[in-house]
Amino acid sequence: MKPGLLKDLRNKYNTHKRFLLIERCSDVVVTLTQEDAKSWKNASNVHVIPNMTQIIMPQSSTCEKPRVIAVGRLTYQKGFDRLINAWGIVHKQYPDWRLDIFGEGFYNDTLYRQIKEMSLEGIVTIHPFTSNILQEYSNSSIFALSSNYEGFGLVLIEAMGCGLPCVSFDCPNGPSEIIKHKEDGFLIKNGDIQGFAEALCHLITNEKTRKEFGKRARQNVMRYAPENVMPQWELLFNQLTQ
Repeated sequence: MKPGLLKDLRNKYNTHKRFLLIERCSDVVVTLTQEDAKSWKNASNVHVIPNMTQIIMPQSSTCEKPRVIAVGRLTYQKGFDRLINAWGIVHKQYPDWRLDIFGEGFYNDTLYRQIKEMSLEGIVTIHPFTSNILQEYSNSSIFALSSNYEGFGLVLIEAMGCGLPCVSFDCPNGPSEIIKHKEDGFLIKNGDIQGFAEALCHLITNEKTRKEFGKRARQNVMRYAPENVMPQWELLFNQLTQ
C-alpha cells in the first residue's frame, strides 16, 4: 500500500460521516463542482458555486521556456509519482525540457528516490513552497496536474490566470469543469500515464498550439473572477432570507 493512502482512506470515511450529519441539519449545501454535488443525494437543497481567484497576471506567460510546472502538497492525493513516471517518457523525446515541482510533504523522500532511480536528477526538481509562485507560473510554459483526486483544483485556475495551458488527469472532482478539453488544455483518463506524457509532448512539440491554449486559458478562467462568483453567493443568500 502506498504511503499516505491509508490515511487518505480514513479521512474519506470520517468525511463521509460528517456529510451525513450535514445533510440532515443544513438548509442548503454548497459544493464547488457539479460532480461533487452528485454525492449529496440526500440533501434537499444543493447549490454549486465554484471557488474564485484574483490571480490574473498583468502579463501572460510567453509559453516559450522549456519548463513544465506542477504545484501542490507532496501527498498521495497529488499523484506526483504519476507525473514523474510520465516525465520519464517525455524526457526521452525532449531532453532539454525540465519539470519543476513546488511543494512540501511526507512524500518528499519517496519522490526523491523515484527521481534518482529513474536517472532524472537535474531534470525533475522538487522545490519548497514559494511566496512568489506567480512568477514561477510566468516562467513556465505548461502546467501539469497529476492528482488522484481533487476537491476543486484551485492551482489550475491560478496557472490558467497566468496564461498556461494545462494537462490534467480527469480525476474527481474539478478538472473536467475547469479545463476545456482541446481548447485551453488536455484532460487525460485518470491513471493513463502514457496518455498524460503524450499530451505533454504534444504541447511541447507544437508551440503555436501551446500559445493558443495559454491565451484561451487566460480568457476562460475569468469566469472564476470575484465579480462573476460573488453574485452567485448574493443570489443564494437572498433566496434563503426570503
